[in-house]
Amino acid sequence: MSYIEKLRKSREKSQVAYAEFALHTKKGKDGLFCFFEGNDNAYYVPRIKRFTDNYYPINCGGRDKVLEVYRLITIHAEYDKYKKAFFIDRDFNEPLPPHNPPIFETPCYSIENFYASVDVFKEILKNELHLSEVSDEAFQVCISLFTQRQQEFHQATSLINAWYACLIEIRNQTGNQTGVNLVDKLPKDFIHFTLDSVVQKYDCETIKHKFPQALEVSEDILNIKLDDFTRCEQYKTFRGKYEMEFVVTMIQLILQDSSNSKNYIKDKIKFTFGEKLSNEQAISLFSVYAETPESLNNYLALLHSKDS
Repeated sequence: MSYIEKLRKSREKSQVAYAEFALHTKKGKDGLFCFFEGNDNAYYVPRIKRFTDNYYPINCGGRDKVLEVYRLITIHAEYDKYKKAFFIDRDFNEPLPPHNPPIFETPCYSIENFYASVDVFKEILKNELHLSEVSDEAFQVCISLFTQRQQEFHQATSLINAWYACLIEIRNQTGNQTGVNLVDKLPKDFIHFTLDSVVQKYDCETIKHKFPQALEVSEDILNIKLDDFTRCEQYKTFRGKYEMEFVVTMIQLILQDSSNSKNYIKDKIKFTFGEKLSNEQAISLFSVYAETPESLNNYLALLHSKDS
């Protein structure tokens, strides 16, 4: 598909979302209209419902599409009276400047990063894998494995995260497209991931070969970004889909070990959903345990106060 075709389809998505909102208003609907990038509902809706049950989710098809729908709506004064909430991921962009009406932007890379902390993993162990924090030795073993492997995972994925962050900065500064369309998971064979270790198996040349259409990133710019990434909270800063992939893979490896080799987990752990779990399924299944930033609560409380 050519760039022009992708651009046309992209514009169609925002137009469809805008048309859905307009159709709601024509039918006299009066609630909180919630505009999401994609399948973010599973994370946001339980938190929205703490403030209201009267809401309408609308999928816009990406960060830029949410912002385009925002523009389409705000240029029509007749829509000012409707309650609207817009939710976007920050990704590797600079923080969005204040907007009126306001837009919620994640303080981390994306909603998936809200699932990647050790505290969230503890909740998953206790409530989904049914391990006791005080009576199951496996609980502490799993926590130790998680923290060690996550540190190694961040070391192993620092390069591709830094490279992609540089691409986004270049795009935002020049207007040139990155030439890259990342999927949910890391490229195959970029890392070797077991319960014993996470090992990096790629370098800059590997990245260039995998993404031949990507913009050129100078070595100096890349090294500056790599240095920056040594001083950040990596589970919040790095690409969220990769962080979720880490969490899901850890769960799968722990379940496999408890069922087969038993190198770390001596007793079989039962998990309702089996060993195969996608990132998207994990967002829904573990939503109740994910972190909720204060900025999101404040945003929803502000919208709710306008409804009072």
